[in-house]
Amino acid sequence: MNVLFGSPVGALLARPWVDPVGLFGLRRWYLPLSRLWAAANIADADVSRFRDEIGIALPAFWSDTRLKRLLLRHKRAQTRAEETRTAWENALFHPVSESDPERLDRDRRIAATAHLATRALFYPLLFPSRPPLARWRIQAPEQVERELGRVLENPSTLYVAPIDPESLSASRGFVRNGIREYWLRAPTPSRRLGQRKGSETLYARVVEPVAGAADTVVFGNGLCVEAELMPMDRAPGPQLAKMGWRVIEPVSPYHGLRAMPGFYGGEPFFAASPTSSMDLIAGQALESALLIAWAHARFAGKVALAGISMSSFVAQLAASHCHLWPAEARPDAVMLISHSGRVEDVTFGGALAAMLGLDRALVEAGWSRERLARLSDMINPAEMPALPPSRIVSALGETDRWVPYRDGLALARRWGLPEENVFRYRFGHLGMPVQLVRDSSPFARLRQVMNEG
Repeated sequence: MNVLFGSPVGALLARPWVDPVGLFGLRRWYLPLSRLWAAANIADADVSRFRDEIGIALPAFWSDTRLKRLLLRHKRAQTRAEETRTAWENALFHPVSESDPERLDRDRRIAATAHLATRALFYPLLFPSRPPLARWRIQAPEQVERELGRVLENPSTLYVAPIDPESLSASRGFVRNGIREYWLRAPTPSRRLGQRKGSETLYARVVEPVAGAADTVVFGNGLCVEAELMPMDRAPGPQLAKMGWRVIEPVSPYHGLRAMPGFYGGEPFFAASPTSSMDLIAGQALESALLIAWAHARFAGKVALAGISMSSFVAQLAASHCHLWPAEARPDAVMLISHSGRVEDVTFGGALAAMLGLDRALVEAGWSRERLARLSDMINPAEMPALPPSRIVSALGETDRWVPYRDGLALARRWGLPEENVFRYRFGHLGMPVQLVRDSSPFARLRQVMNEG
């Protein structure tokens, strides 16, 4: 959600034709460039390592000297991004620092955006053949089953962990455009995420009106969305804060500040499936419980959990398993945005998974739909939610094929959501962020149900 989404041009994006165009752009340009960019990140300007990482043989005219120049340009931007991030983190979470947190945050975002933009440097390398869309690391079914062991026998253990609000550290804050902003940081409560380099630490941004807010929403983003790396004043947080919400925006595992070495933001979610997707969804559900508990302890109002696309699976799991958490860690209401039903149906029936080649990669690694279903049961929504259905709001795009609409509607029906809690729009997946800027009705309903009773 940026400034474009609130404009007349943004209105054009809320159309069914946008989804297939978006898929084409992802497959043709964005993901291949991201793979080259991620390879450069880990190559550290080493030409031989870069060649090994990209998964294709380059034409002869790409000499080592020519590649070295390109990699050095990228390395300068990467180094600048890493330095500004370190300065930002040290200063914001340091109790006696006298540096300007707003300037540090702005510098970090500008440098991170410049680093992301170096993807364009690699455009000539897309010809005559493109690299793979992902650095595939899919484990064989037998290996996964051995690794998971008792978790397969008792999946509820994925959703049980110490929830200690005192583990969260709050940064120094600043005020910009009438909005107060600060950050939270903690070791992830998820044991499995804690074993993944780069995703061991939970980060979340808090934005709120300067005058304060009665209600809080923990808002999870979609796959490959890394808003914290870009200067986006019209991102979901500030927009909702202007509506009177306090917004906690967690950084999803494998993304942005939590990206894993050698991968672009969000890539491990599908490239190392099915365990990586399971770890993200279950792990972020536990992290959401921790953020909810922190908000309940710190503020007097109610706390909701909302998730769009990838994070809608997180919100579904919270609604399914929050009875396993302490009372203060349970959301007062949940909102599911662009959601679906069973994970294996998205994997083998969703347009995004098909474009990525995830279904084919899983089959090649030995996974059948039936075998994946057994594993996916651990992160599929429960037959009935632990949260009262009257406290769950759904927003769906009727032409969504990325995360199939029919499965999301079927879940809303199975869970018995009241009709007034189900919002349906005549567009697809990419149109939903635009619609939520233009139409705040789903959030108005969320606020209403979370404060009833």
